[in-house]
Amino acid sequence: MSSCTIRPTEARIDLTALAANYRRLRRVIGPHVGVIAVVKADGYGHGAVPVARMLEGLGVRGFGVATVEEGLELLEAGVRTTVLVMGAAFGRDHEEVVARGLVPMVGDPGDVERFALAARKRDVTRFSLHVKVDTGMTRLGVTAPLLPDLLRQAARHPSIRVDGLATHFACADEADAAPTEGQLALFVECLDGVRAMGGDPQVIHAANSAAALRFPRTRFDMVRPGICLYGAVGSAHVPDPGLEPVMSLHTRINALREVPAGTRVSYGGTFVTRRTSVVATLPVGYADGYPRTLSNRAQVLVRGQRAPLLGRVCMDLCMVDVTDVEGARVGDPVTLLGRHPDGGSLRPEELAGWAETISYEILCGVSKRVPRVYPEESGVET
Repeated sequence: MSSCTIRPTEARIDLTALAANYRRLRRVIGPHVGVIAVVKADGYGHGAVPVARMLEGLGVRGFGVATVEEGLELLEAGVRTTVLVMGAAFGRDHEEVVARGLVPMVGDPGDVERFALAARKRDVTRFSLHVKVDTGMTRLGVTAPLLPDLLRQAARHPSIRVDGLATHFACADEADAAPTEGQLALFVECLDGVRAMGGDPQVIHAANSAAALRFPRTRFDMVRPGICLYGAVGSAHVPDPGLEPVMSLHTRINALREVPAGTRVSYGGTFVTRRTSVVATLPVGYADGYPRTLSNRAQVLVRGQRAPLLGRVCMDLCMVDVTDVEGARVGDPVTLLGRHPDGGSLRPEELAGWAETISYEILCGVSKRVPRVYPEESGVET
């Protein structure tokens, strides 16, 4: 993947920062807890394959994806570490999952039957799956009262091996710790029940980034970090061990104009200049994943100075006020996210605040038409 040589908008992915974040997480969780690195949604917009290659070299125990297609992408790129399909969207791909050695996380008795049938068709004598328990997310997974029935059903199929037991926390990044503690208590109760039935899941995992950093008792055998690997935390309630944002978003000024006071800017004229102003047009918009909700709120960095966004973000363009940026000219580098070469930085959490969303959406939302560029020092071919 190479930098676009015509349109200057690009996302730079610093895999050395990714590696540093992984090591910081490891220091928090300790040496005996494994890591299933979550690389769904194309590695939260950072590129699942380059991210997985870097983390595989650092010794992660597995990768978490949402879909079968995401898992196959990693396998076809040569990833050898276990790939866990967490999204339970298997469609008609049960045989493909079995044949390719992906590990599904299931909570539906129907999927247990379909995987058992697929294993018989493929003449597979041992197929590993993880069972997900719904302890309070109300999204995916088997509920606690139905868990024993699902396990008994799996035990009827000699080819099926329940190697993992998992859950997911709904509120680990919220101020109130009580919901997470309640989910944890229910999950431990379920785990005890599984063992009382004679089950012996080898891998117990529950913690996302927030839980892994904030609630030590949720770590079990493995944790499933996502957002913290990419340099952000879910909220101010989650301790930050010094994470570095991995993605930065850059462009260049492609037009400048001086306008008088009283000039309307962008669609709807929602911003009106109060003084003679120098307006810079940037070739980036909501089609690139720079949210329209940033309109009249966000700031960018030009020559190391913050410049406010003027008016509504357009599909392909937006405008900023560079009146106070001395010497600003066409072609100047502009940073919309991350560190600017001349100083200053904008973290994902800051953009998320302006856009009234979460840092996850900011990172995942950077669209495919924005080239991902991997600096040479990261060890990744570009």
